[in-house]
Amino acid sequence: MNSRGDMIGLFSHVFKNFIGINWPDQNSRLHQAIRYCLDGEGKRVRANFVLLVCESYGHECRQALSSAVAVEMVHAYSLVHDDLPCMDNDDFRRGRPSLHRAFDECTALLAGDAILTDSMRVLVDDEFFPDAAFVSPSDRVKLVRELTTAAGGMGMVYGQGMDMYWTGRGDYDLRTLETIHRLKTGALIGAACAMGAIAAGAPASHVKQWREFGVSVGLAFQAVDDALDGHKTTGKTPNKDKNQKKLTYMTLYGAEDVLALARKRTDDARNLIPGNVSADRLISFVVHLLSRQT
Repeated sequence: MNSRGDMIGLFSHVFKNFIGINWPDQNSRLHQAIRYCLDGEGKRVRANFVLLVCESYGHECRQALSSAVAVEMVHAYSLVHDDLPCMDNDDFRRGRPSLHRAFDECTALLAGDAILTDSMRVLVDDEFFPDAAFVSPSDRVKLVRELTTAAGGMGMVYGQGMDMYWTGRGDYDLRTLETIHRLKTGALIGAACAMGAIAAGAPASHVKQWREFGVSVGLAFQAVDDALDGHKTTGKTPNKDKNQKKLTYMTLYGAEDVLALARKRTDDARNLIPGNVSADRLISFVVHLLSRQT
């Protein structure tokens, strides 16, 4: 690939084609909801990390496409469930009605369940997702383990549970907040980076470094996200975190301090990049995330 734009262009083409082929029933409300969710205009941050880490080892991104698609599906499902009235009760996501508003709560819940479950098929079933064939069977097992560990009861879901518990409560501190963000945001970005390394055939020591890199980037990403809570350009309801009394970096610090913390976490991440890989475009992407306004 000659540019990150080309790489993400390929990902977007494969992703949209995949959505159309695997959930084709136009009369099924569930399939309509799945397509609505997956076809939303997102930043594809996690897919970017999968592909860029794989590329940093000199590989074409095709062998990492199954990982990129699976990670994006897990992220998409998490947003659907996060927006439900029993969770954050948000009416907007990615600049349009959230799934339970566009359809209904039951359909949104089931669509999220389906997307999560089918994401694992993407990694292992090359009839369901042909590009999974670019990854060896043994590495497919490693990818499933990486993603399920990050997404499940010891990772993202655990973080969401802690987030719900601490909403509106006092007696919190920075350690509590960063534990939530490490689990809820950092774990999946860490898995994305580790999966890119696995797809590239990197040694286990590198996979661990990339996982830690992703967690640090995830903390920086979440700090910027927290600082943007009041902006109308995020595609979410402005000031939602503040109004719900969510525990965020902005609960503890002013905006400038939060952004300084994001820069510190980014520097920490850069120091975790293995020394013998070419990561210039990956670093540029991280810097871009730090300066975003959406």
